[in-house]
Amino acid sequence: MFSLYGKIFSILRASFAFSGRTARKEFWFFFVFYALMYFAALGADVTYFRQAEPTGFLLILQGLFGGREPFVWIHFLLLTPAMASITVRRLHDRGHTGWWGLVYLIPLLGLVPLVAMLGRASQPGFNRFGANPFALANVAKNDAVSSEPAPAEAPSQMAPAE
Repeated sequence: MFSLYGKIFSILRASFAFSGRTARKEFWFFFVFYALMYFAALGADVTYFRQAEPTGFLLILQGLFGGREPFVWIHFLLLTPAMASITVRRLHDRGHTGWWGLVYLIPLLGLVPLVAMLGRASQPGFNRFGANPFALANVAKNDAVSSEPAPAEAPSQMAPAE
């Protein structure tokens, strides 16, 4: 079963792991999470810093980030390393090096090939970056099913005759 919190925390724990491969479902799940957290941070900035004059802790936050969207900056600092690493691992899954992730820096045109590379299916089997994560998940699932103990036979309901 797909565990929401477990998946997020496993991705965040691997924030600085740029080796290996990541499945397409895991990448797009984290991409959506990253985007939702960005819009939540932007909404918090608009609510707390543009509507009224901040006081207390919010004033300290605004001072730390130069008066520029502190919640967006906090989002950027906390989640961008994880987004970069999962993008590199997804590119590895397609057989590309992580340097292809920098193609999005090309204005207007860079995003198209990057989304095309990230959206395609995994390379089957092994590539130079490791085993297919989907195949590994299936092996783990099959191992879990085969390692379950067989159900014990129920004891006889009849008492032995004497």
